[in-house]
Amino acid sequence: MKKIFYILPLLLVFGCTPDLMEVEPYGDDTELHMDIFEVQNTIVSDGDEFIINFNSNGEYTLSLIDDFTNITYTNEKVNGKVGVNTLQIYTRALPKGSYKFLVKDNQNKIIKQTIIKL
Repeated sequence: MKKIFYILPLLLVFGCTPDLMEVEPYGDDTELHMDIFEVQNTIVSDGDEFIINFNSNGEYTLSLIDDFTNITYTNEKVNGKVGVNTLQIYTRALPKGSYKFLVKDNQNKIIKQTIIKL
């Protein structure tokens, strides 16, 4: 009987303690980055960052064209470097819908294309 009297408090103490959970920090070194053009379509929000990979340095044109009416909303020039390029997209002024997002080289040839949805 005395053995149960000593074991019972230990079981209560260790049985009622919360489980320890380790949470991995979410930061730059644990983020997964994917080129926006590696998927067929993407849902974006105002101010989202996205990645574009370029094979060569140069000036590129980013175009945003309405998928249904073919109205061009922007033709923005960017200086791309070889490898990963991080850019932000601002969509607050655009109506909700589906858009073709194109990257053109300096000869106006489409080198990358995807669909984004707002």
